[in-house]
Amino acid sequence: MTGLTTVRLGLLLLPLSLASVAQAGDVEVGQAVYATRCAFCHGTSGKGDGPAGAALKPSPTTFTSADFWKSTNLATIKASVENGKPNTAMVGFKATLSSEQIAALLAYLQTFKPSP
Repeated sequence: MTGLTTVRLGLLLLPLSLASVAQAGDVEVGQAVYATRCAFCHGTSGKGDGPAGAALKPSPTTFTSADFWKSTNLATIKASVENGKPNTAMVGFKATLSSEQIAALLAYLQTFKPSP
């Protein structure tokens, strides 16, 4: 394999590796991280209705929305958790959460995904 082929293969496998990291994450740890870092804006049930949510423009993401899950992937969610989202109140947590905590949070966020 050439270097370019290896890079392309790695990029193709990235979503799969992120999915396995999220599945391997401890959902209970993710739930605790969510409760302390996310629920204030996103709500305890992931509906974007936390105590601060009503005052935020744009509104916090609703993790229970099928449209949200159809339009995103774990790499994008991970990037938002780590780096925040420009022009929103979403701050990045890369400096304050470990990679294991972020993986656990990704696993927990997937529990909000509606059944097909």
